[in-house]
Parts: sequence; structure tokens; C-alpha cells
Amino acid sequence: MIIGNIVTHQPIEFEKEFKVSTTIEDIIPNLPTIIIGWDITKDTISEASILHKQIKENLCWTFTPKERKVEYEEDIIIFKNLCYSNIGNHLNYVYIDPIHDKKSKIKKIINKINSFNKSISYISDNNMLYIYNENIVFGVDLNIMELIGIKKQKIINKINQLTDSLLIRNQVFNKCKSIITKTNKNNKILPYIYRYGECSEDNNPSFVCP
Repeated sequence: MIIGNIVTHQPIEFEKEFKVSTTIEDIIPNLPTIIIGWDITKDTISEASILHKQIKENLCWTFTPKERKVEYEEDIIIFKNLCYSNIGNHLNYVYIDPIHDKKSKIKKIINKINSFNKSISYISDNNMLYIYNENIVFGVDLNIMELIGIKKQKIINKINQLTDSLLIRNQVFNKCKSIITKTNKNNKILPYIYRYGECSEDNNPSFVCP
């Protein structure tokens, strides 16, 4: 899962979620990008100013550690936090409340879920079911469903009957946990991270473009 670009002429180590390039032409479009070093910045971006770190939307710069170490370290932390916090921001989360939601709303939600192709679902330790597809995450509290007489296993069976659906396992969550922690978001984005991240079973990396 690539969440940000770093442009630098110096050897540097970053988390695997960041693409490190030597030129602006090699970055992944639409992702937050930081250029390290004033010399490379002014040679690459004509409108860059030494007085303003933000060049334009999704593009900023900072000094190298040799130029101004404290500013570099502070800016890199801010940039990383921004990139991680962007993960899943475009998703629509819908909590299904079987007690207070109108029957017509629940029916529409069920029809939408039934229309999903290749949905990904996850059940947390506290029995929250998250169903993801088409930039929507539906949340269902299975404990409440049990209280009103709908068995957990019945719901799971329905999910497994969806076209090319996948119910991911706890060991997959353990692989995704570090990214979720960095995003400061809860488990509802886990199916999304699974689909577009490096914690899927086939471990094929993809790109996130919030």
C-alpha cells in the first residue's frame, strides 16, 4: 500500500508505504508528496518559495538533515501523519441499526449489500461485522443482532453467499494492525486496507489514492 511520495537525491530509509524517487516525474500521481532539500526543490518546482513549505495541494518540501535537521525531522513526522490519516477518508461508513433504523432503510441496505460483487468482510473480536465494497463500509453489531433473535452464523452464511465474497480471518488482521494503528482509525477500514494493501494473502501491493 503506497500512501505518499518522497523525492530525494540522498539515500534514505522509509516505511514501505512510501515511494522514494529521485525525480518528481517518477512519483505516483494524486498522492501527498514531499521533496527533501531546498536545492532539488527550487530546481524542480519553479514556483517554490523558501518561505513556504507548502507548494500546492499534495506537494510540499523540507530541508535535508544537513541543511536544517530539526525542521527536517518535524516536517517528516507531519508528512507521515498526514499520509496515514488520509487512508480511508473517502469511504462512506454506514452503521446498520436494526432497532432504530426504519425497515425501508434496512431493506435498501440489504439490497445494496446483495448487489456487491467481490465484497470483503471482517468480524472484530467484539463481534462487529464490517462489509466493504464500492467505497462503502457497512457496520453491523452481531451482538445486537443476536439479542433481537438473528443468529450470527445465519448472517455469516448470507455474507458467504455473496458473489465472490471474502470473509477475512484474524491472522490477516494481525498483518494489517500496524497500518490501522498509524491511521488512528478503527477496524472498519480493515477490509479496505486488505484489498488495497500488502496484508492480503497474496501480498500483492496496490496503491491508495484518497
